[in-house]
Amino acid sequence: MAARYAFELSGEHPTIPRSEALALLAVTSSGYQVVAEGERSLVIEARDLDFPRIGARMGMVHRVVEVAAEGEPTPEGVAEAAAGLDLPDRSYRVRAKRLGGAPLGSDEVERMVGSVLWRRGYHADLAAPEVEIRAIVTAERLYLGREVARADRTGFRDRHPHKKPFFHPGAILPKLARALVNLSCVREGERLLDPFAGTGGFLVEAGLMAVRGLGVDVQEEIVRGSATNLAGLDTALIVGDAMRLPLKDESIEAAVSDAPYGRSALIQAGSRDELLAGSLAELRRVLVPGRRTIYVDDRPVGGAIEEAGFEILEAHQERVHRSLTRHIFVCR
Repeated sequence: MAARYAFELSGEHPTIPRSEALALLAVTSSGYQVVAEGERSLVIEARDLDFPRIGARMGMVHRVVEVAAEGEPTPEGVAEAAAGLDLPDRSYRVRAKRLGGAPLGSDEVERMVGSVLWRRGYHADLAAPEVEIRAIVTAERLYLGREVARADRTGFRDRHPHKKPFFHPGAILPKLARALVNLSCVREGERLLDPFAGTGGFLVEAGLMAVRGLGVDVQEEIVRGSATNLAGLDTALIVGDAMRLPLKDESIEAAVSDAPYGRSALIQAGSRDELLAGSLAELRRVLVPGRRTIYVDDRPVGGAIEEAGFEILEAHQERVHRSLTRHIFVCR
């Protein structure tokens, strides 16, 4: 029988967290059905999900809860849902997360659920509970259950570009890099290419998910620096040209790239348009048919992507600052 799961999504971007959740499900499950969506939440039904694997990969998905009870986000709905919880005779703690425009606050829900459980004879232990009940509260629904996966958010902070051995301005932050690698639907053991490797941000996140990384950069000093960031990971680096990749046709299962901006682009080509067309043609050549590439540019280059023969599955935007908006294309 299919179980129900509620995904708590990051509020750091309006569309990428949902897409990451669906990409993770596509990679790790044999099938699922979306049953509800809300601001920062996604609820699905599925069988036999590999949650250690999902949790180890999550970037902009914060948490997954296996739903044991649910109800309206009202005091009456909370009481009814808590009354329906089937708990072992062990100590418990309730932790709630309010998402979007939910009418009830996290503290309110924790108190309400705890009150019902206390009246049912369960013993609360806030310091060292044997069972932790998670509540996800949205504007439309309340979900109660146990946490089955959680993102390592401390790890992302520890891998901030400024904390790595080799730093270069303009690097994408680790959490977004992780999410974009997941959007590529690459699987463990497969090869992921970054033809504009830079400091290796995408490759670090891929390597931590047991993906075999391959990075290419035209500047030898950048490749040497990137190697220090990638120490200990299953990643190869090449000094090379994204418009003339030293790779066989259809030899790569996934690619993620953040095209260089401004003067950096002109190191590789006579113009940015030349670099765009040449790199897309090479990505098309080396990618296994039907597999995904994620292409990031500071321009809306969807037309060029389609001219190169790709189908655009999704398009996202990330505003970095007043003069930079990243255009993120999920292509096949």
